[in-house]
Amino acid sequence: MDPNTLATLLILTSAALHASWNAVVKRQPNKLSIMVFISVYGGLLYIPFAPFFPLPEPWMWGYIAASVAVHLCYQLALTHALEVGELTFVYPIARGLGPLLVALFSLLFLEGSLAPLEFAGVLILVCGIFLTVSGRMDSRKGLSAALITGCMIATYTLIDGFAVKRVENPVTFIIWGALSFAPVFATYIGIVQGPAFLINSLRVWKQGLPAAVAAQGGYAIALTALSLGSIGEVAALRETSIIFATLIGALWLKEKVHHRQIVAVLLIALGAVSLKLT
Repeated sequence: MDPNTLATLLILTSAALHASWNAVVKRQPNKLSIMVFISVYGGLLYIPFAPFFPLPEPWMWGYIAASVAVHLCYQLALTHALEVGELTFVYPIARGLGPLLVALFSLLFLEGSLAPLEFAGVLILVCGIFLTVSGRMDSRKGLSAALITGCMIATYTLIDGFAVKRVENPVTFIIWGALSFAPVFATYIGIVQGPAFLINSLRVWKQGLPAAVAAQGGYAIALTALSLGSIGEVAALRETSIIFATLIGALWLKEKVHHRQIVAVLLIALGAVSLKLT
């Protein structure tokens, strides 16, 4: 299987997993508790694999530090967005803005990484994503949180994408990035919420464990795809997760899905297909 095809299959799998764990967070009354479980205790799932991979080279720690800082902002923004807005409202905005910013950066600064026709495919995909929220500006707090989340998505995608393309074995960055983020997030929560909050977060393990596996595994798969394909193209294809999020929001969370959202999903699919044909 050629690298581009493998990258496509991997990123579609990652998209499904991403929408799934976001829906689990949305459904929980205490969203911060399950986010702590996913990010802190979920990060510890990599410990058994760490002895089989070397410590990152000195240059890589800079990427890891930057990635950890941006992911911290992302987790907090995403948690707030899911607290104040419906999944089918905030998710498309956040996931739509991310690939658009990555595509613009790729087109302007990364020569050869995203051709103009590929950028047109990204625009089709993003138009479909934003069409899903057309006429639903029902939450200014949700909108602002979703926009911040989207900016964080674009930033960590570029940082992590550059890192996995430079490192000899992407798994090294994946493992040590997750293991570095867990204590940083735990320290932040311990300071802001108190140490007891970390202990109490273990109570959501029944929902948190499968969500953590989906989140940690899904992002590891996404980084593997980024190491194989174009950053702009892979970032755009990952946002087909809105298709899964729309289905989950309608069938599991019982959120209303309008006719325009069905059209939007078809647009998203068209954009994703056009990316592979250009």
